[in-house]
Amino acid sequence: MIAEAQFNRATLDCMTALRRRLKQSLGVTVHLSEPDAAEHMIDLSRDCAQDDIRDLGERLASMLEPIAPEPEEAFGLQSAIAARQRQMSQPRATRPPEPAPASMGAGSVRIYRGQVIRS
Repeated sequence: MIAEAQFNRATLDCMTALRRRLKQSLGVTVHLSEPDAAEHMIDLSRDCAQDDIRDLGERLASMLEPIAPEPEEAFGLQSAIAARQRQMSQPRATRPPEPAPASMGAGSVRIYRGQVIRS
């Protein structure tokens, strides 16, 4: 199944060209509406004796290969400085709120017209 992010005009052009060549040389009809049409065409092109069909299949396979996300384990093994730099580079909204300093004491705090009033 093709991910939506991978499907664009170039992918569609490559799929139709490969479909046309497979039908001409092998007599195989592949419907593009099938959920596994791309994988089926890639498998057929790998077994084909004609170079142009194999090249089209390889090009389509390279267009459809998934983009690997960054592994989460790698972040756990990094140094403390690198982890802090990564944390600081994140947008402010995604960072957890910073704890209040201990020097404020246990008094009450209220905000009046944008000003902090401690009592």
